[in-house]
Amino acid sequence: MERSFDRIISIEMFEHMKNYKALLKKISRWMKEDSLLFVHYFCHKTFAYHFEDKNDDDWITRYFFTGGTMPSANLLLYFQEDVSVVNHWLVSGTHYARTSEEWLKSMDKNIATIRPIFEKTYGRESATKWIAYWRTFFISVAELFGYNNGDEWMVAHHLFRKN
Repeated sequence: MERSFDRIISIEMFEHMKNYKALLKKISRWMKEDSLLFVHYFCHKTFAYHFEDKNDDDWITRYFFTGGTMPSANLLLYFQEDVSVVNHWLVSGTHYARTSEEWLKSMDKNIATIRPIFEKTYGRESATKWIAYWRTFFISVAELFGYNNGDEWMVAHHLFRKN
């Protein structure tokens, strides 16, 4: 990309990436000298781990996080060759848990509108299965991010400047 930007915002994209060093280097090339990069991602407070599809029980990995990573809260602090952290903070997982609960309520309330979209997207024969997948996904996310009062899995915000 030849263009440069004053501000770059990434919302829940870093979880789907692997090579953060190369990614941040590439992003830094798009930044003007005084640019800022804001990164929002969900994370675990301590551990980073890959989503791995090892067996039939790993359907959330297979259908929602294929090739993804659960970053740790501080993972991006290790990649400051091309950008530097100006500030970083954590948002309690309870907020994301409530968001997921609201998505589930909205889906259930609007299922008559959603079902035809699912039939078109996933096929008539698979629509009910995918409705169940999405419902279970929202419930799982709510439980995961609500665990330990939102202090185990949470959302990380990082503000970077170009080096």
